[in-house]
Amino acid sequence: MNFRTSSATALVLGLAIGSPACGGSSSSGDGAGAATGGSGARVGSGGTSGSGASSSGGTSGSGTNGSSTPGPKFNGGGTQYLPLTPGCGPDTASQCTGTCEAHASSDPTAIIRPPATLCFGGPEDPTPEDPLATIEQVIEVIGGKRVVHLRVTFDPAFVDNTYGANACCGWPEAETTTEPPAGMGMGMGMGMMPPKMPKPGKGGHTFDDLVGSDHLELMLTNATGETVMDFKIDYITASSDSACGYRTLGVNGGEGKVVVGNASAVLGVATSIDRDLNGCGYCETTDSPATDENYTPNADAPAWDYRVVYEVWLDLDAFGSAGFGQAYITNVHASPSKLDNNTVEVTATPCPGEWDTPMGGSCPQNYTVYVQSEGKSSCVPIPFSNYPNMKPCPDGYQLDAATEGKYCVPL
Repeated sequence: MNFRTSSATALVLGLAIGSPACGGSSSSGDGAGAATGGSGARVGSGGTSGSGASSSGGTSGSGTNGSSTPGPKFNGGGTQYLPLTPGCGPDTASQCTGTCEAHASSDPTAIIRPPATLCFGGPEDPTPEDPLATIEQVIEVIGGKRVVHLRVTFDPAFVDNTYGANACCGWPEAETTTEPPAGMGMGMGMGMMPPKMPKPGKGGHTFDDLVGSDHLELMLTNATGETVMDFKIDYITASSDSACGYRTLGVNGGEGKVVVGNASAVLGVATSIDRDLNGCGYCETTDSPATDENYTPNADAPAWDYRVVYEVWLDLDAFGSAGFGQAYITNVHASPSKLDNNTVEVTATPCPGEWDTPMGGSCPQNYTVYVQSEGKSSCVPIPFSNYPNMKPCPDGYQLDAATEGKYCVPL
């Protein structure tokens, strides 16, 4: 599948021919409209209490840092999934899904920009009650370094981590081709066609499909809208130095490479299939753990993440004095996928309300709690610098220099 940005801020998702899928989130929401001051979607962030459980059975709570949003609620995250949580640095990239988030602790003063969830959808989405993809992000100080932490998650309605004999939830049935059986055709009369016998063909999704070409491309801008980095993240590649013989090679191998920018700014990379195999220790490279159309966790591999997820940590200093602006999905490839069309256009859309409302907070979507020095609190818009067709802050607000642009404050 391929996401591409256009001048109309549309993202284009190119997908191989397949069949409509099940497996979208069972939750729904009316997705309140975007905040005042822009035509695109700006999605809420920065609550004041711990995050909740995922709809896929994740454990409740996310450490003690007290700043998280519920995050995407696609089914398939296994028993340990938790939303993006401050305090989980690049050294946690090799862990099993949710391990750090369950125990993370971060000083609230170390959070430069609180966690936020951005959603993308389109008219061809087979599960219109939820988006096709999400980007979670947080900017924080970890180990004395300013870090941009991004996580991209795709709806399992168009691609997932089920494969082999256990490929399910929308993948097509195994195909068959026909050819003459051995020895047929000899001595047959002119013009006579030998009978054709069925031959087993390739199933709907294999592990090799994930290894062969899957990747994510991200474009990152600074706060003035200039492209600072453009890179591809490898999903999974054969590697002799990993426990299961496969791992993500990040931006330095396999399908990964840096198109624009300095590779040294990429501090760490993780993917859900790498975490499944090496972090959780489930070396299933032929058949994924069996599940059902609801992606119920498998008792033998309860933490297996059936969703396709990419995660990356970046050095904030790479964005210079202007600071970090926004992440855009420009190209993701998965072959095959579950959708009928090769190309599906999507645009930034409001997330379902329960996906991005700050936990325990009472601010509207796209707003966050701002506590002034005298202890007074108010809800202010979330700044998304130079998001397409949008201002960093809506009319009547300006970036607060005293908090390094963390908040939009009234003029």
